[in-house]
Amino acid sequence: MAIQDFCRYADVFYGNGETDRFFEDGLASKWFYIKALCGNTFPHATLPFGKMSVGAYSGGYPTGYGTHFPNSCGGIRKLGEEHKIFGFSHLHQSGTGGIRYYYNYAVVTPFYGELSVTKEGRAPKSETARPGYYGTTLEDIFCELTVDGGVALHRYTFGHSGGRVAVDFSNDGLSKVFGPRFYGEVKEPHIETVGENEVVFSGIFSGILLYFCVKAECDSPRMNLLSPFCAECDFEGDALLLRVAYSTVSAEKARAAVHASTISFDEAAEVAYEIWNEHLAAFRLETDDEDLKVKFYSNLYHSLIKPCDMKGETVLGAEGDTVTDFATFWDQYKTSLPLIFMCYPDMGKKMVAGIASISRTLKKIPCRFGLTDIFPCEEQAKMLGIYALCDAYHMGVDGATVALIEECLRRELAREDYESFVKTGHFERYTHILDVTDACLCVAELTDDAALKARLLTLAENWRNAYGDDGLMSEASPYYEGDRYTYSFRLQRNMMERIELAGGKEKFAAMLDDFFGFGGESLSQITHLDADEDIASCHYHRFQGFNNECDMETPYAYIYADRHDRLCEILHECVTRSFGTGREGLPGNNDSGGLSSLFVWNALGVFPVSGSGEFLIGAPQVDGAEILLSSGNTLRICTERPDPAMIYVDRVEWNGTPVEGFRITAREIMEGGVLRFYMK
Repeated sequence: MAIQDFCRYADVFYGNGETDRFFEDGLASKWFYIKALCGNTFPHATLPFGKMSVGAYSGGYPTGYGTHFPNSCGGIRKLGEEHKIFGFSHLHQSGTGGIRYYYNYAVVTPFYGELSVTKEGRAPKSETARPGYYGTTLEDIFCELTVDGGVALHRYTFGHSGGRVAVDFSNDGLSKVFGPRFYGEVKEPHIETVGENEVVFSGIFSGILLYFCVKAECDSPRMNLLSPFCAECDFEGDALLLRVAYSTVSAEKARAAVHASTISFDEAAEVAYEIWNEHLAAFRLETDDEDLKVKFYSNLYHSLIKPCDMKGETVLGAEGDTVTDFATFWDQYKTSLPLIFMCYPDMGKKMVAGIASISRTLKKIPCRFGLTDIFPCEEQAKMLGIYALCDAYHMGVDGATVALIEECLRRELAREDYESFVKTGHFERYTHILDVTDACLCVAELTDDAALKARLLTLAENWRNAYGDDGLMSEASPYYEGDRYTYSFRLQRNMMERIELAGGKEKFAAMLDDFFGFGGESLSQITHLDADEDIASCHYHRFQGFNNECDMETPYAYIYADRHDRLCEILHECVTRSFGTGREGLPGNNDSGGLSSLFVWNALGVFPVSGSGEFLIGAPQVDGAEILLSSGNTLRICTERPDPAMIYVDRVEWNGTPVEGFRITAREIMEGGVLRFYMK
């Protein structure tokens, strides 16, 4: 089957501006945004799960692109009203918040005259981008970027002669206006030229020794070293092509990558586009709604940027199928990682091997793993790597065995920061109790080791310690990015017991209604600057409206309370209103694809319950879809909807057989077939 041009619907600028997803009416007006009012994505050139990304550098938070100051909630202070580009940097976060390392290495700047002009920044006259390509004009210099595997290609076409290009290896992070928390110091620099057209640099970036190679292709190139961190290329004529690669292993490996890249810039951009098209083609939508296609493929595109395939590299001792930019598991484990396991077998296999390597090397699976020796974000959650391995197992990913899951789980339980839980059944943060107890239940269902199963089932009984007498999460705990209401409706493996604790289905449904604002007042979002304290003092106890990851799966809790109709209303509001199009279209921090992949699931009408081997049935917002599974089979979603106003699900069939309880196993999904929705 010929591959259609799905890339034409993928907006790479999607979500890198401030959101416009505010409402004065309808269900979405009842929800309350507590986090960043922007998507924090980047429009840079990269490949799916690409080791290399390259794009415009302005120092903006958190990707190095744009004008945003560091922000966590409320309005966003600006570096300036005008977007100014200082050059073009390599390696970037995608949609994250403040995780204490920000990449943006090896800034390349084309210029005329004195090198000092590169410190001033220039406003781009235009910007254009598509998957695998970015272009803009600075003064009269046409700047184009693409990628060839792990190599970045820069093409600069100068309006007149006398142009030069500088490469600054001292940059680590964002604008220095933000303070030292947002940038680092590159240590132990070593720079040298190789011939007339090549420079090699090594240095320690955020605790990781990296080797860069930059090769110039132009008329009469002359590489000049200006400092231990900076090189400049003079040349004849008006055009220059640079190839840039890096390695964690050696300068020789970086040089080998550069020299192996021999195709032209245009060929590389075309191949990158084709690779993106192949990845987007795993999902073939049926809808006449052009805006929905743009939303879907833009969100799918931004779901596949992270994590990064670092095969052949070594990071903090982890090697082989090394995978970085789990940034963070907290944001990715519910939605983006299951999406990859379901449809992208090569990357799924590498992720499983990579998580196992991280576990063996560090003796734990931290909440975040990237190109750094610091491990922030441990307050977010526990055992999320175990959930990911369980998902991979249930979806049949190569290498995801029960033995591997058992090995990694034992290592987690032996961690020093688990000692209190193992002894008393408590963590300081009660959400961590649920993280660990539910993971223990998921693994207990898989293992044939009788002693391990008994231990896990005993530990799993501690889940009740997280709840208070009122059926909500306990008031005795601190909560991360929310309050006790935020976490009271998370999906658990023992959901029916949890509902009994709340007083039964009817009472649980009423609690959900209050949380989602059914019958409640509309709220005004807080959008002024420095709004942290004002937002924290509101105590609305409402759903965060797809603005953040910590409660994004909670609409599906309605299934267990026999109120699928409520879920249908929320999902319709999510897809038609909460997510928009363009730079303003994301309702919150995309966090390595966490929110974008949620949109994909919600639009399709299925949702994975992480670690459980189970999918919940939602309400498709598309007329149909064909999904190419990593198993080699095909999942068909068919929507029988005589009237577009029909948003509720009357019944569902799987291969002609009624689906009971709006649940289906991952194994059934991966075997392929037809999931048919009858709407009413």
